Amino acid sequence: MARGRAEAVALVRLAKTFSGDMTDHFSIIGFQARSAEELASLIGKLPEDRAESLECRPGYYYRWHTDVGSELWIHMQKRRDEDADEGDGPPEDTLAIVGVTPFFAGAGRVPIRAVAIKRRPEDNAFEGAIFAEVEPGEELHDCTTVALFDVVDFACLANRVAPFKAEAQVTAFAHDIAVFSDATSFEAAQDGQEVRFAPKSFFASGLFMPSSETDQPVFHDPDQPGFNAPSRAFICGEVIRSEIRTNPVTEQSFCWALIETLGGTVDVVALESQIEGHRGPLEPGMVVQGEFWLCGRLLSDG
Repeated sequence: MARGRAEAVALVRLAKTFSGDMTDHFSIIGFQARSAEELASLIGKLPEDRAESLECRPGYYYRWHTDVGSELWIHMQKRRDEDADEGDGPPEDTLAIVGVTPFFAGAGRVPIRAVAIKRRPEDNAFEGAIFAEVEPGEELHDCTTVALFDVVDFACLANRVAPFKAEAQVTAFAHDIAVFSDATSFEAAQDGQEVRFAPKSFFASGLFMPSSETDQPVFHDPDQPGFNAPSRAFICGEVIRSEIRTNPVTEQSFCWALIETLGGTVDVVALESQIEGHRGPLEPGMVVQGEFWLCGRLLSDG
């Protein structure tokens, strides 16, 4: 895929999202860089044989993937070339890069019912989220919990009408993360706390962010106009298996863990430096707790 350096820098600036500790989502899957320009240079080195194009209504996703799970989904929007000479015939469509989403393809599986398919005011035509019921029953609102997660191939859902059941693979990109040796130590660490969490718990924290008028948390209703909640969740879960993986392009390593939480299994990715007091892969039976950005993909109808 031909792309200029300036255009690549622009797309990285568009998509780069930082957490409170300034660890961005690209770094967490092995694309750590000191600047947008450096990250754009890394993107420019992606081998073409690990990429594929997926057509969608606004244009194409250019999906670059690896054997370790790290993926980049580049957004290529169709635009009419109005500057073409009139003698050349009617204007033709050109492709412009308008964004990129980092993703991790993992082993987690979550049964959901998509209740609302949402594009937020700042989302481009390739971006959006699903508000979902997790472990849904037969009736609407009969579920274990709810979740809001970004969908990496959102524009491919153009013809779907909610509600519908599906199976999703959801990756949790760590903003803040802590690990405990087992459920007993996790519960002991909560002694004296007013609010206690189960070792397997899930709370869609992005739906309860403070509003612009007050510092108090308020519920952001997906059915209301101007819905703009971030796809974040506070998750506790038990480690099933874990590995330290290395991005083959950058040779940067990161920690991956498959965890069991309320409602299903989720892939967690984090930098080793984010996990205080522990180095190397997490051990089965450990409990992970933290706040995460959620990004997923629908795998099949439920």
